[in-house]
Amino acid sequence: MLCMRDIQQDSQHPVLQCTALLYHRGFLAPPIVMHCKSEPRLMDIQTDVRLMLKAAGFICLVAIGLPANLCVLLFLCRLRLSRGHLPPNDFILGNLAIVNLAVLLCRGIPQTLAALGLRHFFDDHGCKMVILGYRLGRAMSICVTALLGCYQSVTIAPSTPPWNTLKLWIPAHLPHAIIFLYGINIFDSYGAISYPQALPANGSIPEYTLNLEFCIVVYPSPLTYVVNGVILTFRDVFFVGVMLLEAVYMLLVLYRHQQQVRGLKGASKASAGASQAVLLLVCTYVVLFGVENALFGYTLSLSRVMPAMSDARVFFASCYSALCPVLIIATNRRLAENFQCFKCDKIAGKNLSTPGQSNISHIIA
Repeated sequence: MLCMRDIQQDSQHPVLQCTALLYHRGFLAPPIVMHCKSEPRLMDIQTDVRLMLKAAGFICLVAIGLPANLCVLLFLCRLRLSRGHLPPNDFILGNLAIVNLAVLLCRGIPQTLAALGLRHFFDDHGCKMVILGYRLGRAMSICVTALLGCYQSVTIAPSTPPWNTLKLWIPAHLPHAIIFLYGINIFDSYGAISYPQALPANGSIPEYTLNLEFCIVVYPSPLTYVVNGVILTFRDVFFVGVMLLEAVYMLLVLYRHQQQVRGLKGASKASAGASQAVLLLVCTYVVLFGVENALFGYTLSLSRVMPAMSDARVFFASCYSALCPVLIIATNRRLAENFQCFKCDKIAGKNLSTPGQSNISHIIA
């Protein structure tokens, strides 16, 4: 009795070669070949672990990012309705919350469903829309963060004629800057309209393909694959370079602020606090960008990108969309006070609804 696995692995063994020769010459009966019951493969175990980690990671991102971004957006909408306008800093933060929601909805939720075992829930058109939404949201996330740092750098700049001109010009043209950035990023995202496809029914993945496990992005040639990656990387590196320059400038101004007793030239203590918050956002993005693009640069050298590599890269690319609103809430005094007031109102409502108790401090006129 011979095992098919042993025949495949030991086909060059002398005993097996001799047995085959005697069989072909009629001296031996046909060997009994059976398919051995395979043991659990290491690859299957690795796949299961990868899917579990992937599902847990993206569930955490969605569970944290969606409520936090919605809270920031709703607070800014209420502020807009009550005041009739938004300060420039809040206007930029509102756009940042919108694009963060797009990233989490178009990538976090599909990746979670794919990790939980769901497949083929998008057709070709659905894949194009979802991937376009993700790439546009991710691109706008880095651009809007850079714009936020640029505005804050101008805000804390000294009160000299060139800086004063910019301080008056930038707030009035922020909507135009946002529209311009959308136009550039839509043009750069042409590959998200042309190349995404639904998962093939037979499961075969061609070369030079990004396998997202709910959709695939098939590049027509190696040159297209590399050129598209280089264009997107160059765009990201440019805006990250702008962020680094802004961060260095804000650090210098904040250092001077600490050295001066009278305070900051051209900015108030509130501006210094806002600068620290923006600096935290910029540094967070730069760190996550470095990890993501190190992985992406490695994938450009591969003809087939392993799912684990793609999962790790997309996870780090989506982390900022979940961490950004948390940092905004933690560093924004008005948002923090709003949540504290909401919590106090909730506690007050519970105490007022409790029979037999009365507390004047919880009565709201």
